[in-house]
Amino acid sequence: MNRKLFTFLSITLFITSAFTFMEDGDDFIEKLVAKFDKFHHENPQEKVYLQLDKPYYLAGETIWFKGYLFDATYHRIDSVSRVLYVDLIDESKGKIIAQRTLKSDGSTFGDILIPDSLAEGSYQIRAYTNYMRNFSEEFFFRQEIKIWEGASKNKLTETAGNKLQEVADLQFFPEGGNLVVGLQTRVGFKAVNIAGKGVEHEGFVLSSTKDTAAAFNSEHLGMGYFNFTPENLETYTAYVKQKDGTLKSFVLPTAYQQGYTMAIDNVSNKEKIKVFISNSTPIPADKAKDIVIIAQQRGQICFVAKGSEKLKSFGVSIPKDKIPDDGIIQITMFDSKGEPRCERLVFVQQDKQINLKVSTDKAVYKNREKVTLNLEATDKAGKPLKGDFSVAVTDAGQVIPDAFQGNLLTYLLLTSDIAEKKTGEYYASLKGNIEQPAYYFESNNENAARHLDILMLTQGWRRFVWKDIIDNKKPSFQHILETGLSITGKALRPNGKPANNVSLTLMLKTQNENPQILMSSADSLGNYAFYGIDFNDSTQVFIQGMKDKGSKNLQVSIDPQQSAPKVQIIRTPFNPIEFDAKELADFLKKAKDAIELEKKLKLNKVQMLDEVVVRAKKETPPDSRKIYGRASNTIKVDNILCAGATNVLQMLQGRVPGVQISPDGSGGYKVIIRGIGTINGSTDPLVVLDGMATSVDILTGINPCDVDEIDILKGADAAIFGSRASNGVISILTKRGGANYDYSKDPALGVALQKRFGYHVAREFYAPKYDVDKPENVRPDFRSTLHWAPNVQTDSTGKATLTYWNTDAKTSINIVVEGTAFSGGIGIAKNTYQVK
Repeated sequence: MNRKLFTFLSITLFITSAFTFMEDGDDFIEKLVAKFDKFHHENPQEKVYLQLDKPYYLAGETIWFKGYLFDATYHRIDSVSRVLYVDLIDESKGKIIAQRTLKSDGSTFGDILIPDSLAEGSYQIRAYTNYMRNFSEEFFFRQEIKIWEGASKNKLTETAGNKLQEVADLQFFPEGGNLVVGLQTRVGFKAVNIAGKGVEHEGFVLSSTKDTAAAFNSEHLGMGYFNFTPENLETYTAYVKQKDGTLKSFVLPTAYQQGYTMAIDNVSNKEKIKVFISNSTPIPADKAKDIVIIAQQRGQICFVAKGSEKLKSFGVSIPKDKIPDDGIIQITMFDSKGEPRCERLVFVQQDKQINLKVSTDKAVYKNREKVTLNLEATDKAGKPLKGDFSVAVTDAGQVIPDAFQGNLLTYLLLTSDIAEKKTGEYYASLKGNIEQPAYYFESNNENAARHLDILMLTQGWRRFVWKDIIDNKKPSFQHILETGLSITGKALRPNGKPANNVSLTLMLKTQNENPQILMSSADSLGNYAFYGIDFNDSTQVFIQGMKDKGSKNLQVSIDPQQSAPKVQIIRTPFNPIEFDAKELADFLKKAKDAIELEKKLKLNKVQMLDEVVVRAKKETPPDSRKIYGRASNTIKVDNILCAGATNVLQMLQGRVPGVQISPDGSGGYKVIIRGIGTINGSTDPLVVLDGMATSVDILTGINPCDVDEIDILKGADAAIFGSRASNGVISILTKRGGANYDYSKDPALGVALQKRFGYHVAREFYAPKYDVDKPENVRPDFRSTLHWAPNVQTDSTGKATLTYWNTDAKTSINIVVEGTAFSGGIGIAKNTYQVK
């Protein structure tokens, strides 16, 4: 076996020497680790992160975003999947407002213009790859954003404000997973309000005999913990005090009669994680077997040890310097039967990420003054790093960020790997949500480590569960890993059966671009596929199938464009964005003005022409199929007329004076145009189909609904056809024979047509340059996003420079930079300057 998978550690035992190194012959451990390694090798996962230019918008504005794609284990840029999907979602209606398909090479960027008619409310940005759809949709990137109308209609009433301060739900999380009678356990808890947000509270726990078993109060965002030892045959209820002084009750989990508990100390020692196991299961010493503890980080096993189940309590230390990276560690204890019995998450922060700095050439600027922004990326040793970064510059007076809002660092290391252990009524709309994630990464926050450890008490690992690995349960891979866009379909015989040796030609035509032509072939079932192709915007797709001998007698179809994952409808009993919008009045007013001015600027560039009154009649272009000037009678065929006819001649019966149609006794028809003299003794009129003379029998084989009109020519009107027309003329004009017929609507053999939407082509962010006099520069400029640069790359010196101009506002300016080094490692940087 591969011993490099493990770090064999000197284990400090606090009660007795219970744990030993893993040795050859530890069959269960070897099998378990082999299954774990196989699972992660066969089921690699991805992570997507989006940086947005700001957290909220006015309807009519543009959402600017940068997308990053990482492998889920090492957090390195992942360029295997090359297509990224981004959706703007109205969750309350289960509706996708806008979709973007983006070409990615590890990163990409785009924009979404918000419809100015969009209703005010809370929306969601969702991002994912096609490959990620094989796993839980919890792994998709999601970010809630607020969209406002011109003036907010939502006001926070006193009643609604009071409801936000009340505890709607209280959940308890015994450390390690279980309460066991007679064993002291630390119990984490979290209280949320009706909007699903943490709410501060205090309370107490009573037994069934009304004895006080514990008292508790929250420490941070409704979370905290208390120590508790359940007694035999007892049940416990917690009571919390509401704002109005009333008590609300919640039942604690039932305690097991015997079992294991786990306690973790990740706060007192900066170098070690201490793990304590307690066991109340009575097992004779001669029958005791081994138990196992395994710690893993994002699919990398970093600690394995075993011990005896005969001991009532024991402990082990895990050196933090053996943990591969910053982030969450999952510590799991398995009993002698190989069942996971206890589990706990801890967070290890070793500051292994890159150093990223952003600075400006001045600390104070004037309005409309040029700003030079400098970016520098280095590793921990100060070595310069090449990397890919995105920069958002916003007006702090208009864009008020959420308290400790998430970023690239908090998402990859924290939010993307964990989920709520329990999903209740008030967690449904915020599944897996971590409030104020950046709070736990503030270097000057002395409570950050403690509160982060409490957060870990209330969370569960969501990338996999051990039982799935033990049972060899695999995800159902129904979605391919996309290296580009794809077009699939079928090429079958007219009877619906597969044909042999079918080759296909694909042509893609986008406006103002040269067509792409590709070749492929169908398999034995008639399926064909073109993978890894690239095209932008709206594109015409043309596919032609052909058998090996050149025959096109095939039915070719193109599969519909892949639909987006379904959206879960979220109905919350209270709208969490309803608050007093006076704080945003400046943003709402100035954003509306900026949108109106931009619209006017676009209109000014359009030259309006004076009205022209056309008095002449519209000329109808001549039909080349008509060599005659006019017809004696004309029948215009519509859907009603053709629907009741089995052939063309039936549409003539009784509709044209002097035209007599009758069966000839042999399955055909006899046609006579009365009142016309004959020269050769025949009474048959001349039949013309799209200008070509033909037999009257042909008319019985034409689909009546394929006919556009029927002209009857008599006497002088038919003279242009000469002696052939002595008995009159029946001229049939078909829809296909017309010069303006759209053949794309005609199901031809061996051919299929479809319109496809390819990659979104991002618009360029509008940023005026005030060092050049332009007519549009006279307008006021109070944009909330001053600059958006989604594709900033540092060079071999680790540096990059960009410039932009301030607006008219005298305010504070916030700069946020996020990104990754090409060699690995992520970083964020912030800065602020003044405009006076």
